[in-house]
Amino acid sequence: MNNKILTLTNTELVVYVLGILGGEYRTVHTEDIAVKAHQTFPHSFSWTNYPNLPDKEITRRALIHARDGKLGTLVEGRTGRGAGRSAISTRNKASDGWILTEDGMRWFEIRSEAIAKHIKSGEFKTHRQKALKRLSKIVNHDLYNRYLRQPDIFYPSIGELAGILRCRVDAPPDIWEKRFFNLERDSKSADDNLLLEGFIKKCRDAYSKQI
Repeated sequence: MNNKILTLTNTELVVYVLGILGGEYRTVHTEDIAVKAHQTFPHSFSWTNYPNLPDKEITRRALIHARDGKLGTLVEGRTGRGAGRSAISTRNKASDGWILTEDGMRWFEIRSEAIAKHIKSGEFKTHRQKALKRLSKIVNHDLYNRYLRQPDIFYPSIGELAGILRCRVDAPPDIWEKRFFNLERDSKSADDNLLLEGFIKKCRDAYSKQI
C-alpha cells in the first residue's frame, strides 16, 4: 500500500480532479471542479452538515494552494469573484477558470494512475475516514481548545502531551516521534488548517524542551 497516495492533501486531490476534467488543455470553471471533487472525494469536499452537497469554498482554497502554495505552481487561474491573483496565463482569459501548468501536467502524469487505482479499490476512502476520525479527537480535546484561546503562550506539560498523544511520559523518543509523525500525517486530511499546524508545532517544541 502506498501511504503517500493515501495521505494526499485537498490541494493535491483538486489537481487530480482538474486533470481528469481536461485541465491539461482547457480552463475549467471552479463550480465544475467543485462538483467533480465532491463526486470523487465526497468526504473531503462536502459541507459538514450537508455531506451530500459539494463545498465550493473548500475547492477554491485548495486551488489557490495549488497555485500559490508549498507544492509550487501546479495550476493557474482564479475564481470569478476575483480572489487571489488578477493576472493569469494567456491560456486562461476567462473570469473564472483553472488550468494545469507544465509542473501540474507532470504531477498529474506521474500520480493519476495510482490515485485512480486507490479510488477504485476503496482504500483511499477508508484511510481518509479513519484519519478524520482520529483528528476529531484532537480538535475536541481540552488541550487544543486551550491552544485556541491563548496560542502565543501555549505550553503544555509533558504529562498533557502524553495524554493527548496516548503514550507514556517515559516512552522512548522514537515512540514520541512516531506519535507526532502520525498526527502530522493525519493533519493533511484537514488541508489548509493553519491552526492545527500551529498546535502541532507548539506541542513538538514543548516536548523537545522537557525531555
